[in-house]
Parts: sequence; structure tokens; C-alpha cells
Amino acid sequence: MAPAAGVEIARSRRIRLRQLSYGDIPWLSRLYAQPQVRQFQLDDCPTRFIDVAALVAWVNQIYARHRGLGIWRADSMGGEFLGTFSLMPVQATGEVEIGARLTAQAWGRWYAIEGGRLLCRQAFAVMGLPALAAYHHPENEVVARVLERLGFRETGACEYAGKAARRFELAAADWGVSEAAAAQA
Repeated sequence: MAPAAGVEIARSRRIRLRQLSYGDIPWLSRLYAQPQVRQFQLDDCPTRFIDVAALVAWVNQIYARHRGLGIWRADSMGGEFLGTFSLMPVQATGEVEIGARLTAQAWGRWYAIEGGRLLCRQAFAVMGLPALAAYHHPENEVVARVLERLGFRETGACEYAGKAARRFELAAADWGVSEAAAAQA
């Protein structure tokens, strides 16, 4: 199944991010239904067609209301569906949360780091945000390592969507330092 057309927001050497469209519903349903993906989720992702369609409609409203924020489909440059990356507004706090959900087949291939760098560039260099927040399941140490590699620092334990979580934060100034170090590596 060829991906539906959508507005591209960023690309790197190996991946491209584009806005979600209704043509993505089957891909998203399969992604969200993978037991390995669901294991450490803090929130519930829909798998039924109608619920995923509602998610895509809601995300398209986010695109319109919050320029530069949303959930984006990630594909390899060869066209392989990798999952999603997101910058989403957190209504209760006013902060912006970074996130990713990758297919199990994409794990261990450094896509989380590469996509995370694209999102940080979008948040700080394009949008001028002061900071980003990230939340993850306390038992998912892989996510903690990815966030630390991107320059995030842990701020402590918290609750997210009614579940125990760990919270990380990255300030724009700190990202500039970590981005320069990554460019030299």
C-alpha cells in the first residue's frame, strides 16, 4: 500500500516526516495493535478504524490550531513505514511534549535518535520553543537512554494519563549545546 500524500514537515538523511492523512489509518491501526508497541505505552492508542479515523481528524485540528505541532508519519527514504513522531501541546501545563511510536521492525536502527533530532530542530530552531518535555514508562530504559542522548535530563517521577511515569525536559539552550556536540561527532 503506497502512503497517502501529506505535507512533509521535516526530513533527514534516512527518514521523512509528514502530516497524517486518512490514508494512514491502516498503518496506524497495525502500529498501535503491536503488543511490543503497546507494552510500555502510558496512554491508550486506538486500533479500531473509526477510532483511528477520529485520531487523524483530531491531529489535523492540532495542525490548524497549533502551527508546527502534531503527530507525523515517519517513513524511511525507501518508503518503509517506521511509525510516528510527535510534538503535542499539553493542555494542563502549556508545555510541549515530544514523542515517538515506532514499529518493532524499526527498533534498534537509530531511527528514534534521528527522528528525535528532527523534532528538536523543529521545536527549537523553527518554532522557537523554550523547552520540551518527555514522559515514558518507568520500566522502559531504552527511552530514557534515547532521551539522554538527545540532551534531555530527568526531572523525576510523575503521573501521566493515570499511570506512573518518568519525566524528562530539554531547554532550548541545552539543545543547542547537545546539537553542536552531535554535529562534531
